[in-house]
Formats: sequence, structure tokens, C-alpha cells
Amino acid sequence: MNERLREALGVAVRAVLVFGAVAPFVPAITEGVPGLARFGAALDAWFSFQCHREEARSLATSAVCARCLGIYAGLGLGALVLRPVLAPARHVAWLLVAGAALLADVVSEALGWRPPWAPLRFVTGFLLAYPVGISVVRALGRHDLKFAR
Repeated sequence: MNERLREALGVAVRAVLVFGAVAPFVPAITEGVPGLARFGAALDAWFSFQCHREEARSLATSAVCARCLGIYAGLGLGALVLRPVLAPARHVAWLLVAGAALLADVVSEALGWRPPWAPLRFVTGFLLAYPVGISVVRALGRHDLKFAR
């Protein structure tokens, strides 16, 4: 892939991930707004397809559950901030620890050891997705904070 195409792809992916961080709030914001309501409805349809949206597992006016919101926010913020810059082994360690924490959250709730707690679901989703957002953008070679030249 030539450098220019790779850079354009990096900008596009970064923009999509950053938009994804705010997208769960768009359906509520655009509801009833002429010209934007359809866009919000389309996003809401996507979110209803990919997330269970159970009230006990959700936060505020988001169109997704707390864990999905954490994942979207983590991907977007990681793609935007691109920090910290870690050695690959430390980055993998972060992913493994965050994955284990998310798995422990899922299993402990599923086995009835504790009730659903939205803040914990948000944090475990965020901690796993944040380094993924960094990785995706860095893999495409976009290391600065500019979206366009």
C-alpha cells in the first residue's frame, strides 16, 4: 500500500473511531431534529442490533449498554490520544490484564455472584478497548494528532 493511501486510511479510521466514541449519544441528541433525526434513527438501529441495551446494565441516555459504551469510548479516546506509547510486550500485557478483568466481570455477573453494575461494565470495556484504539491507528502510521493537513 503506498504511503499516501495508508495515511488517508489512517485518517479515516481514526475519524471513525473518534466518532464512535460519541455515536451512542447521537440518537438521543438528534431525535426530532429535522434533517438529523434519520441519521440518529439509523445509528439507533445499529446499536439495537449489536447491543442488548438492558436498562440495569446501561448508563444515562446512551443507546448502548455500559460495556459497549466503554468499548466505544475506549476505542475513540485511544485513537484520539495515542498515549501511552508502550513497548509491544507491555501493550500486550495491558490487553491481557484488561481482558482478564472483563472476563471476570462477565463471569461473576453471569454466575450470580454479584448484581449487574454499570460503572464496572463501562470500566472493563474501556480498559480493554483503549489500547486497541491506539494499536489500530498506530498500525496505520498516524502518530500525530492532526486529522488533516
